[in-house]
Amino acid sequence: MRIAIHRFPDLCTSYDRPDSEGKLVWRSNQPRALLSHAVMEAAQEVLRIHGEDGYRAKWVQHPFPVAALQDLRRLHMRHDACGLPHDTESSAPAR
Repeated sequence: MRIAIHRFPDLCTSYDRPDSEGKLVWRSNQPRALLSHAVMEAAQEVLRIHGEDGYRAKWVQHPFPVAALQDLRRLHMRHDACGLPHDTESSAPAR
């Protein structure tokens, strides 16, 4: 998968601008299995640390995307022949 991060002067006014109008600050090509695993692990860690209520309190505008994380985990495990270890336990936050 090709990943590119572009910097724009103001997110509020640049949200729908094409990438070509931003400054390319980072680019990488990664295998889908590796990228999906990294995103899944990072999201699970955010949920573990903050919990759904803590996430909402910290990021205010949006709840934690639990359903999207569950979909990513299901699809990753089904289609990505990933050889990395997986936390198959619930993503419930530590108490």
